[in-house]
Amino acid sequence: MRRAIAVIAVLLAGCQSSDVSRDLGARCTTARECDDRCLTASASYPDGFCTVNCSTGDECPSDAACVADEGGACMFTCREDRDCEFLGAAWRCHDSALRGQPETKVKTCRGQ
Repeated sequence: MRRAIAVIAVLLAGCQSSDVSRDLGARCTTARECDDRCLTASASYPDGFCTVNCSTGDECPSDAACVADEGGACMFTCREDRDCEFLGAAWRCHDSALRGQPETKVKTCRGQ
C-alpha cells in the first residue's frame, strides 16, 4: 500500500497545471508532442514549451500574446513572476516585443 501511494505521489508531482495543453504550455522535446510547435528546452523555455505560430494576437488563446520571438509565437501573458509559477520554478514574467510591433512590449512568461 505504501508503495502504491509513493508511486501516485511521484506521478502527481510530475503533472503540470491544467492551464497548459499540447496547444500552449505543455513541456516538450519535439513538435510531435505539441499540436503546433515545440520551442525546445533552453534558458528561455525551460523543459521546452508547446506553442502556436502566430502573426497577430488573434491567433493566440485569450490568456496569451503573439510575441516576436521565434518568428511569432504565442506566450502566456503575466503581470508578475507568480503568474508564471504554474509552468515551473524557472519561469518568470519578462517584457517581450509584440509580433509586428517591436516597439510595443507586453509581459509574458519566459525562462529566467
